[in-house]
Order: sequence, then C-alpha cells, then structure tokens
Amino acid sequence: MSVFSIVALPVIRGYYFIGTGDSLTHLGWVRDVVDGETVIDELLYPGIHSFAILLSDVTGYSPERSLMLVVLSFVALAFVLVPLIAFELLPREDTIVIAAFSGFLLLPINTISTHLAPHTFSQAMLFSSLGIYLFLLYLTRADPGKSRLRVSSFGALLVVVGVATVLYHPMQALNLFVLLFAASVLQVLARWRDWDSAIRDHKTMYVQTGVLGIAFLAWTSRRDAFWITLDAVVRAAEGYLSGAPPTAAGSTVAQGASLQAIGAGLPEIFAKVFLVSFVYVGLMGILVLAVILHRLDDLPETDAKVRYLTLGAVGTLPFVVVFILGDIGELHFRLLGYLMLIATAVGSVTIVLGLPRLASSVGTRTTHVAVALLLLLLLPTALAAAFPSPYIYQPNQHVTQTELDGYGQAFELHDEALEVAAVRQGPWRYNDAVFGTDETPRDAYDRSVPTRELDTLNSTFAAEGYLAVTEHDREREIRAYKELRYSQAEFDSLDARPGVNQVVSNGGFTLYFVEERALNFEDVDETG
Repeated sequence: MSVFSIVALPVIRGYYFIGTGDSLTHLGWVRDVVDGETVIDELLYPGIHSFAILLSDVTGYSPERSLMLVVLSFVALAFVLVPLIAFELLPREDTIVIAAFSGFLLLPINTISTHLAPHTFSQAMLFSSLGIYLFLLYLTRADPGKSRLRVSSFGALLVVVGVATVLYHPMQALNLFVLLFAASVLQVLARWRDWDSAIRDHKTMYVQTGVLGIAFLAWTSRRDAFWITLDAVVRAAEGYLSGAPPTAAGSTVAQGASLQAIGAGLPEIFAKVFLVSFVYVGLMGILVLAVILHRLDDLPETDAKVRYLTLGAVGTLPFVVVFILGDIGELHFRLLGYLMLIATAVGSVTIVLGLPRLASSVGTRTTHVAVALLLLLLLPTALAAAFPSPYIYQPNQHVTQTELDGYGQAFELHDEALEVAAVRQGPWRYNDAVFGTDETPRDAYDRSVPTRELDTLNSTFAAEGYLAVTEHDREREIRAYKELRYSQAEFDSLDARPGVNQVVSNGGFTLYFVEERALNFEDVDETG
C-alpha cells in the first residue's frame, strides 16, 4: 500500500494534471469526444479515453482527474498480476511474495518512453499483463480433459482481452500477438518432432492468435498512423540500401550529447534508470540458460512456460532493431518496457529457485534476510526514477490549473494574425488540452524560441508576436536542464526588455506581446 501511495502522489498532492507531452493531447481527445467533436472510434487507441469518460460520467470528476485515476488503475492491475504471472510459472508460496515485491519496482516504467501519466502505450503495456496471465492460465487450466482444440472460457477471455489491447494501443497488441504466435509455433514443433515436453499437452493457441491478428489488421490498416510508421520503416530501409542511412538511435545520441553538456552522461542515466532492470534481465537470463541446459526438466510446466515467454520476448527484438536503426522515435524504449514486464516475473522465479541452493550454503534464515535486504535496497533505487525529476535530469510533469487557464486566455485573446511562440517547443499541446485537437490546426502553434535566443528573439518572430512562458518552463530549463538552452538571465531579461510587454499573467503563466522594436533592441542600443 505504501508503494502504491508513492505512485499515487500526483493525486494525493492534488495535482491538477500530470504529463506535459502526449498526455495533453490525450486530454484534448477526451474533450473532443465529450463535446461531440470527435467520434470515439475515430481515435487510433480509444481505450484510456473511453475509460476516462466513463469515470467522469460515474464520479463527476473532471477529465483531468479521471485520466490520472485511469493511470493508477492500470498500475494497480499490474501490481496484482505480476505475482500471479510468476505463480503460474512456479506455483509456490515464496513466488507470490518475491514477485509482489519485484512488481512494486515498476520496472516497465522507464520515464523515457513509458510513463506514470496518461500515455496510451504505457497503460496498454500494463494492461497486457492480464493477457499474459490469461495466456498462461489457458495453457493448463482451461477445462481439463477436453480437446486441445476446443475454445474454453479462459480462451474466450484471452480473445476479448487481446481485442481490448488493440483498442488500448495496437503496438502492444502486436507484442501480445507475437507471444501467441510464438507459442503456436512451439506447439506445432513439439507435436511434429514429438518433443518430450509439457508443451505437447497444452491447449493450442491457433484460434486466439488468428483472431488477434485479424483484429489488429482490421483496426490499424484504415488508420493513417499505421501507414506513416510503415512508411518511416520503408524509407529507413531505402536509406540503408542507397548508402544514406538515418542516424541509428539519433534521438538517444542527441540526448546523450545534451547530458554531457550539462555534466552528466549516459552511464549515469543508465545506472539511475536501468540498473535494477539490468539485474532482472540477468536473472531472467540465468533461468533461460537453465532451461536450455535442461536443468528444469524436473519442473516441466515451468520449463515450458519459460520457453513460451522467452520466445515471445525474443520475437519482439526485430522490432527493437528496426526502430533503433531506422531512428523511429523512441519506440525501442517502449518495447523495453514490455520486455521488463516479462523479465520481472521470470526474474522473480529465478530468485525463488535459487533460494534452496543459497540456503544450503549459508542457512535458511540468512538467505531470507539477504533476499529481503536486496529487495528493500532495489525498491528505492527503482522508484526514485519512476517519475521525471531533476534526479534523472527531467522536469516534473505537473501541469497546473494556472498554466491551462493562462494558455486558454492567451489563445482566446491574442491577435490571430500574429504567431504565438513558447519555450523549447510550440504551445500546440496546450491548445490540444484546452480546446481539443479539432479546434485549431496543429501547425498554428508550433513555433518555439531557438536555443540561446530568449533574450533577443530575433529568429523567433519576423515581426510582432506573442511569447508564452510558464513557471514550469523556468523550472525545467534552469533546474532540470541546468540552463542548457536558456539561462535564468534570459528569462529575467524578458521583464526588463523594452518592447516586451506582459499581456496575461496569473502567477504560473505569462503571455508577452513582443513588439517589432524589441527584435532590434541590440542594434538600437549600439547606434544610439
């Protein structure tokens, strides 16, 4: 409960909303659906939006609060299901305890591409733990004695959850499809080659695999986002063939350069964000090696189910390679989050199986104390990086009511003939959040202040314009990013600069009207 209270801190502390990137657009989509501007099935992934609207209707909460509660509900689901998944791999009492504490580490959340904020892939990833659990239940507990080909209640539930995963996020549904397809391939090989394995006696996954594949294609093939991603992959491949490839993992390389510029580096961030994950990947690797070496032959069900999950995880690695080599966003880090969901459960089983060996050397009591201390040490190490913070050189993602109210006033009051710029990136996300995504074209608010030009603004506007600055901008650039792009002196200069005038200010948001003479201030000062 104490760990969940840490995850729930934004709600407990009364945050108005959390998430300054994609989350703001998801908030806008919820507004669009509620206002009748968008039909829910027009969205590529309407799952969390439907959930949030349902919560709003039932509780009367605002869309902001409902989306935050949706995030918590999926975390709670994962907390429950990770130990249950591990228990299906190895049905022992110790498994539940070890896996529960391992689940509390929240290793699937890496704050790079998976978040504790409204973010469809992150919620779909945690929801997929239900699909994995039903998959394991269906293999061995589905109506014993009946034909392997007959669809059972667990099989039907797996189909429903698979289709629901498509609606939460198709990319995560694809990961689940890979797992089911890999299981089907293993089952075919086991029966064809007459392997001495429990896999031969498991119920087949053919129906569930086929239905999920059809649902995925039917839903995504008519969506522009699917074809845009596919086109990015094709163009990257053409680049490699023509000798002009994209920069592999370009965004990661750029972030590494930025970290070095502020005195940090990739090794430090890796240690803070991925060290505990690396431990569990190593634990999973030990168990997989034991399976390969037939050290688990006396546990045939554990052996078989670890093979399923391992092949399902390995089956996603080609996508990781494609996303890295093609420099397609940071999608490879999303897949890493899903893989850590599997590694958490399998790694917990490794710990449980290792307890007797360790106890025979140092004693049972010492073993239990050592494992407890290890988990207690890993817990704060992992949770310290669960939310963005200056600890990992990221800003707090709290979106205050004053920010949204301020942007709302700015968008309503400004002269539409003039551009509105913001710090680091254009304010279009806030326009999405306040008015919905259908209100204004996205490119109308995509102008940002170039690096180190906040005190001159010469490259920001061609003539007069508006500049939006929030308290969050100041905190992000000064505290989290160590003045990498914009300094405190530049922010302070705005209120002292002739020709830069406050239009709206509410304590958390300020809208400046920038006169044309302010853009030539340095020239005027030199000549006159």
